[in-house]
Amino acid sequence: MKKILFVLLVITGCQTTCIKDKTYKVSEATIELGTIGRASSMYDLDNGFSIHSIPILQNKIRLDIQVLPFTKAINKIYINKTATNPSVIKVNYADSLPVKPEYITVSIMDRTGFANELNAEYNGDIATYLKDTKKTVAITGMALVLPGEELAKIKSADAYYLLNSQDKKYTIALYKAGKKTETIELGSSIPLAYTLGKFCWAVNDRQQWYIGEIVEDNKSCKGNTKTRVEDKEEKNLFKL
Repeated sequence: MKKILFVLLVITGCQTTCIKDKTYKVSEATIELGTIGRASSMYDLDNGFSIHSIPILQNKIRLDIQVLPFTKAINKIYINKTATNPSVIKVNYADSLPVKPEYITVSIMDRTGFANELNAEYNGDIATYLKDTKKTVAITGMALVLPGEELAKIKSADAYYLLNSQDKKYTIALYKAGKKTETIELGSSIPLAYTLGKFCWAVNDRQQWYIGEIVEDNKSCKGNTKTRVEDKEEKNLFKL
């Protein structure tokens, strides 16, 4: 039994990485920031994720982007991700290098604004899906390797926002001193790992359920928010 537990711990460790005190999941799944779907894994070992919806964003959502130096752990993930694709972004890493290659983490900073978009009428079909489907999550953060030109644009900006482009794809708007300078896509990036957010539900004055908060998938819902929508019978029993 101890051997089995040890093997599970080793495998689990290979499927996650820690970046600035936050645990990221490592997976071959197709992921995109802000998308809605279901995480599927056996004992959290394979970190599968299937995209169901790409929410409409009529308002830009503030992002947090950090530029970070490669580490041994990140380089190992990068090598595994690019082993079968010779045309990917080239990264030369050595622990002895005084100036190391860089990657970014990008995460949804304005989770309240993102929740408001999901609660909006134009995302009504997504809201219905979330209410009716258990264990739905959102991609709330990603670690990425960018081409040098895109990385330079990121480093020259001081504010970042998630937008919907005309073809319903997400783009990142870059701002400097309050002015929009560039818009970039992440299609040419190499995704390394990601974080998930789960939905916490609340009830308004008209007894209608809405997304009250989005928290990390390993955190609990706070206050009066619930991890799932309760039907009227359940709610009345809870009050009793």
